[in-house]
Amino acid sequence: MKSKGLERLLRLLLILLGVGLGLAVFQLGLQLYKLAYPDRGIWPWIPVGGYAAAAAIGALILILFSNRIIRHVTRLSSEMQRQFDKMPLNQVISAVTGLILGLIVAALLRSLIPNVGDVALVALSAILYLLLGALGYNLGKRRSREFGAMITRLSGVREKRKIIRHGYAARKFLDTSCIIDGRIMEILKTGFIEGEVILPQYVIDEVQQLADAADESTRERGRRGLDMLSAMQEAGMMTVSPEDDLSVSDVDVKLLRAARDCGGTVITTDYNLQKAAAVSGIKTLNVNALAEAMRTAVTPGMKMTLRIVKEGREAGQGIAYLNDGTMVVIEDGKDRLGEDAEITVTAVRQTSAGRMVFAK
Repeated sequence: MKSKGLERLLRLLLILLGVGLGLAVFQLGLQLYKLAYPDRGIWPWIPVGGYAAAAAIGALILILFSNRIIRHVTRLSSEMQRQFDKMPLNQVISAVTGLILGLIVAALLRSLIPNVGDVALVALSAILYLLLGALGYNLGKRRSREFGAMITRLSGVREKRKIIRHGYAARKFLDTSCIIDGRIMEILKTGFIEGEVILPQYVIDEVQQLADAADESTRERGRRGLDMLSAMQEAGMMTVSPEDDLSVSDVDVKLLRAARDCGGTVITTDYNLQKAAAVSGIKTLNVNALAEAMRTAVTPGMKMTLRIVKEGREAGQGIAYLNDGTMVVIEDGKDRLGEDAEITVTAVRQTSAGRMVFAK
């Protein structure tokens, strides 16, 4: 205990608690004796002496164990503070709601307790409130996800998971693949993505692990991702969320559950994650699909002017590039190397490496 005054106050409260418990135990015993032997009388001095002795014994017992109790209370309060610091807001709300419901049930059950004396009734009521309050708190904490989903369903947000119907766009969750890809920051700058952009802390931790990887290329991508996240945070493009689902360890599963619970959207470049989200009914935005859709439309017979920048593999060929990086193989283009030339598209082929355009 850091404060001596607080320690003395707690010790005084323990003494008073010991006195109360002693009185309650004696009163309960006295009531049970009267119920068992209603015809027997009791000397007047017995209750007085019994109450005094029980109060003294209760206070003495708690005084003897006060140091140990104070250490346990201090450790428990510190642990509870650490737990509350780690708990996301929805879990705190669920735990407090469970505590309140537990206390309400305790109040209802207390009305059913027969009259066993004022002091004994107070002691039994305190035990009842403590047990049911703790039970409600623990149930609320463990079932926070189900509680949040129930509230979401009752509020009508679940229908088609369209939060936009309430006047604001759904949350967008960034995954690790779109961060190390590097294009998401430029996409956000355009303003095409609406709604709050959320970056979970466990995704940041995964990017940090990539930045510390043994493989050089992986380490470089992780560091580039961390640099981009720092720039995005300085620009106010995203909100870092400390919420975490401790029941699972897989980052992708955590991300999908977070998006599912609030009707959000996952931004990714991971094809497998996109498929898993589709099975679960979770909306995704794939950066690669966006890039593919934004490519310049090229059809056979189209005429355009491009600068030929290098020779091709075959004799007489020249190579040029569209604005989106698509390579154009130009027949008889070698003679115009370094010049702007008007070309006519002859074919467009989609290969495993991407799109290729042939022209003359």
